[in-house]
Amino acid sequence: GGSVYPQDPNNLRGAYGPAEYDVRHSFNANYVWELPIKTAFRGHGPARLVNGWQISGTVFGRTGFPYTVFDRAMSGNLSQNNYFSSIYAVPTKPIGSALSCGRNAAIVITTQPCQPPQFLPDGSPNLSANFIQAGCETGFDAGNLPGPTGPCSGPGVSLAQGRNRFRGPAYFNADFAIMKRTIIPGWEGATLGIGFQFFNVLNHPNFGFPINESSDPYFGQIVYLEQPPTSILGANLGGDVSPRMIQLKAEVQF
Repeated sequence: GGSVYPQDPNNLRGAYGPAEYDVRHSFNANYVWELPIKTAFRGHGPARLVNGWQISGTVFGRTGFPYTVFDRAMSGNLSQNNYFSSIYAVPTKPIGSALSCGRNAAIVITTQPCQPPQFLPDGSPNLSANFIQAGCETGFDAGNLPGPTGPCSGPGVSLAQGRNRFRGPAYFNADFAIMKRTIIPGWEGATLGIGFQFFNVLNHPNFGFPINESSDPYFGQIVYLEQPPTSILGANLGGDVSPRMIQLKAEVQF
């Protein structure tokens, strides 16, 4: 879920916060190096063998994008009253923004979700949850805590979560290529290049956003991997591959 629209059109200040695409730290680099193999061999060696070697690559790194926790169940209940925006989940207590969110939140591990679960294994409300139970809102940024007779029967709270307070996992990806170019005899200015390209050369997994709907049973867990900026399959649908991919490349330049 995104927070493009404010939850309360009469309180735009309540939707003030980082943009969906806000990145605090980003590092991108490209490099190309013509390997000085002939110089390393002190000028010795056949030219066809020692000349024309090149390595290149890219590096992408950034901190995580922000996200907001929503109560989609309450939003759905209000849609019959012509309310079509998103309700921010109401915190149970003042919360900070330094919650851990990384690979251990992946659904195949489930050891450290990005947010404490809303329910305990026995199905009862988790009293250590950061947000009130779904559907317990009594107004914007207000609601009831769990109580002895139900998930909404406890005392009332009035705390504003704010927009995009939390951060998803960071991202890192590196590509690498090695090529050998050789002059084609009898073809003026033409070269034949053969080499390998490694996409996500370190085979580093990059995890997406955690589920940010408090009514979802997998709330706080990560269920998908981020799409790489470059791959053999492109960057659109079908290109969302995370593992390392290797291809043999041949090219003729003339």
